[in-house]
Amino acid sequence: MNLKENAARAALRYVRDGMTLGLGTGSTAGYAVIGIGELVRQGYHLQAVATSEATAAQARALDIPLLGIDEAAHVDLDIDGVDEIDPQFNAIKG
Repeated sequence: MNLKENAARAALRYVRDGMTLGLGTGSTAGYAVIGIGELVRQGYHLQAVATSEATAAQARALDIPLLGIDEAAHVDLDIDGVDEIDPQFNAIKG
């Protein structure tokens, strides 16, 4: 397992049944989407908002229910990677 997959799996520990999730774009988020698909198969009632068409296609392929940005009243948890983290733990997202 690589570092990005480890980060995604760590983020999945915060997912609870009934949540609305924000799904980012990129390799780290892609690992998280796979894990969310596993949770849906296990019976979790989740729905998500995707930040890109690529992520939406991946989520649809894994039977993750999707909402449009205007349909989501709120997002309980957003999972995405970052490009850089400085020594003070400030994240830079490109």
